[in-house]
Amino acid sequence: MLRYIIRNLRFFFKDISKNILKALFSSFGIIFLIAFLVIYISLRQSVSRYIGDTLFGSMDINEIIIHPKTGGGRDVIVSGENTIRRPTAAQIRGMKDFSSVYSLIKMDHVTRIETSVVGQDQTIRIPLYGIEQGFFQNRNPRWASFTNKVPLPLVIPKYSLQFLNSYLSQEGFPQFTESALVGYPGMLSVSVNNSEDSRERFKTPLALHSLSDAIDFPGVVVPSAFIINFAKVHRMDSGKPIEGYSYVRMYAKVKDVKQLPRVTDTLKKMGLRVESQSDISKKTNKAMAVVDGIFLLLGVVVLVLTVISIFNSYLVIAYDSSYEISLKRVIGLSKLRVIFSFVFEAALIGAFLGVIGYFLGHYLIGLLASQIAGWIPAFKELIITRPEESYLHYAVLFSVAVSAFSALIPAVFASNKNLFKTMAQ
Repeated sequence: MLRYIIRNLRFFFKDISKNILKALFSSFGIIFLIAFLVIYISLRQSVSRYIGDTLFGSMDINEIIIHPKTGGGRDVIVSGENTIRRPTAAQIRGMKDFSSVYSLIKMDHVTRIETSVVGQDQTIRIPLYGIEQGFFQNRNPRWASFTNKVPLPLVIPKYSLQFLNSYLSQEGFPQFTESALVGYPGMLSVSVNNSEDSRERFKTPLALHSLSDAIDFPGVVVPSAFIINFAKVHRMDSGKPIEGYSYVRMYAKVKDVKQLPRVTDTLKKMGLRVESQSDISKKTNKAMAVVDGIFLLLGVVVLVLTVISIFNSYLVIAYDSSYEISLKRVIGLSKLRVIFSFVFEAALIGAFLGVIGYFLGHYLIGLLASQIAGWIPAFKELIITRPEESYLHYAVLFSVAVSAFSALIPAVFASNKNLFKTMAQ
């Protein structure tokens, strides 16, 4: 039995070897097809990373600012007529689309800043806001020191320096620089019952932490932990429970910039107003879709040409081998075995060429990565890398499927060849 199997296998591979060179030559397009797919996957991943990290990363296109829905286009920070409800804020923080969410809260009690400017005591009634430390991570080099401590760090809008220097200039005093203001002392005064009686105010030492362009609203910002803790301690001071603070804005960063339009639409359906770069994201997605479409079209063209080449080659092989196949059919060779021999041969060649195409694609990607800056200077910041995972097994399976499918019809044709007509020829 074993000898029979070995003998049949020897005859089988001997038959395959007769047409192997012709089949290899006709299936040569598989190499270019697989290499093309490897290059496409590498470029697609590299361009997506470049757009997301380099272009959009520097533009913070994946960041959005979430506001309550207010009428007449007014900003809630100015009008104070609306806030983000606590359940809504919790729902936003729980959304899996976001990599980070920071909440801007406003203290509901009356707050004042007491300080001394060029020897003159000043008491300014001003809104007090709080936000988490991480909000300033990429906005302020001193962000790590923005913590709930004594003295309490205070961040003010950068445009405040212009107003201060304008006032000092009119009074004949020298101008302040931003670095000179850092650490400037003061006192925070909070009236829980909105009382004007100075004896009912809670005071906390302040120190100016920094000036920031991120603060684009009238008011000052402290760590949100201070406001939350203060509100808990003084929750019942008025005789009935009060929250003590409200959510007025939320700053969120979307994990996948391509999902920005969908996330924005979801938030709008929740009755919120969203500031984002959604339009840019939509246009980018459309541009990437066009690029994908062009690559898909080119891939289909290469695939069709490869299939036609393999099909024609095996059709010729079927004609050339029809006499030999007919003789074998007369002595009992089954149709299934004829079909199997054609398909197996094509699959074997497809696997071999698929491996070559995969490594050729890797080589060309390496060459492109090292030379693209010289060929196209505009792409010097584009870092091209090989695929993030191994697609070798997918490449082999795909090339086997293409080659075997292309040889199937000629194989069926060869197995159904009329024995007597063939012998008569």
